Amino acid sequence: MSTSDSVGGARVGKRTGRPRSLSEDDIVQAALADNLSTLTMPAVARRLGVSHSTIYRYFPDREALLRACVDHVARSMDWPDPELDWRELLLAFADRLWASFERYPGLAQVELTVPGTPSGVVDCIETLVLSLHRQGFSTRDALLVVDFVAELTMTQFSMMGGLDDTVSPTDSRTAREAYQDSWGGSPVLAQALGDESTWQDRGWMEDKLALVLDGLALRRL
Repeated sequence: MSTSDSVGGARVGKRTGRPRSLSEDDIVQAALADNLSTLTMPAVARRLGVSHSTIYRYFPDREALLRACVDHVARSMDWPDPELDWRELLLAFADRLWASFERYPGLAQVELTVPGTPSGVVDCIETLVLSLHRQGFSTRDALLVVDFVAELTMTQFSMMGGLDDTVSPTDSRTAREAYQDSWGGSPVLAQALGDESTWQDRGWMEDKLALVLDGLALRRL
């Protein structure tokens, strides 16, 4: 058959555009099944069994798809109760973020690098800021600390996740071993870094959070 069909004597062109069997949510779910930091549009298309040009009918570029993925995660997360005490609220926020990064590989790196903030993330941050403001913090300080906790969690997760990577094809050490060798040259710093927990799991995450939250308490109005 040609590119048009005859209906009631009239020539009707073939349907073009988005396939009815595919939705934006289908594409987002397929993307979230892969490592977001290395995501490609052709890879998502292969997972869905469609051409990669089909994906571009829904999302104009990779960044738009990644933002949609971040938005989906933000809207589906079980965020902490905004009625919690401010300190408990921020610690729970960090925990939820960390859990989301564990569930969706590459999410932390994407949130650090892809421009733009999806509305689902904005809504979450606004809820946290309003809670902190009600509990005696200026709106600016509330936003600053939420941003700090988010960035700290993203960077700490990314750094700790890369410690088992090999330095290079010619250097078989892990990144952890390379850092330990570098810091070991200073007796003072080596002592501070001597605790093995520094290099495992969440590293200094809790200590860093405690430091900033202790300081934030002094700025409460």
